[in-house]
Amino acid sequence: MALRHAILAALSRGRPRTGYDLNASFNDVNDRAWHASPSQVYSELAKMEGLGLIDITERTERGRTSYVINDQGLDELRRWLLHDQPDHGIRDDASLRLLNLWVLDPGDADRLLDTEVAFQRQRQFSLRHLLLNWDDDREDPDSAVWRSRRALYTLWLRQTDLMLEWLDELRAVLHDPASPFPELVTGAVPEKV
Repeated sequence: MALRHAILAALSRGRPRTGYDLNASFNDVNDRAWHASPSQVYSELAKMEGLGLIDITERTERGRTSYVINDQGLDELRRWLLHDQPDHGIRDDASLRLLNLWVLDPGDADRLLDTEVAFQRQRQFSLRHLLLNWDDDREDPDSAVWRSRRALYTLWLRQTDLMLEWLDELRAVLHDPASPFPELVTGAVPEKV
């Protein structure tokens, strides 16, 4: 997936967005689908306007510019959704660090685990708050756009809950190397059929 498609997807929700709005959504702890730096977003917006995928709806005297997706942009988003294969490879810095905890002394490994647990708890709190207040924070919470997003946020909350459970199990694995692995991590070894 290219940043272009992430921007088109964000603009497809039906309201004008500024580069600032897009940056905020791409860096929101609750929105894990895409991350981009401000310079990447602004550069891509300029390219997309030049390609005719988006239109400017407003440009203020202070230079704040609002964009909307146009028909050509919607066609490109639909083409991408239907014809490009998704990239299932994940670059996940946090998982890479957890995979290599074995190179740290136990105290450092615990501190790294504590940091990850704190991040996941903050995400869990934020996602729960978002979902609990869903209807209050949306003009049309039952529209197709928001129903789809709500389903995805629910998935991310479930993944976060599972990640927190797994982090507790990982800590047990690291603290008790003499215990058999399957006894420490639930569901770690599939049953033979």
